[in-house]
Amino acid sequence: MHPLLVTAAVLLQNNRVLITRRPEGGSHPGMWEFPGGKIDPGESPKDALRREIREELDVEIAVEEIFEVAYHRYEWGPVLILAYRCRIMAGTLCNIGVAEHLWVDPKNLSNYSILAADTPIITRLKNNP
Repeated sequence: MHPLLVTAAVLLQNNRVLITRRPEGGSHPGMWEFPGGKIDPGESPKDALRREIREELDVEIAVEEIFEVAYHRYEWGPVLILAYRCRIMAGTLCNIGVAEHLWVDPKNLSNYSILAADTPIITRLKNNP
């Protein structure tokens, strides 16, 4: 089984990173994660990430270099996350496709129920932001 390919945005501002909480009614409701999502057929990872952030948070971002690549196997199958360092270019964060968003000091990320697949991203943030 091929892994589900998804993207994630590592948005850092004033030594804090943006995390979002998944809405009720979907998979992993109430869990925190780095914003992003699935790559549609024919879409590049960077284009997918820009689209997902527009749909979830109503902001335009610049997608920069790969920050981390994470692989995790859930009970339903494997996921491969391409996490990119990003910057907000325009707009004001709005919770459109997410229940909530927070700016968190990376060393405090363990205080949140974050999806297991994001663990390598958290480790990298704590060790080498």
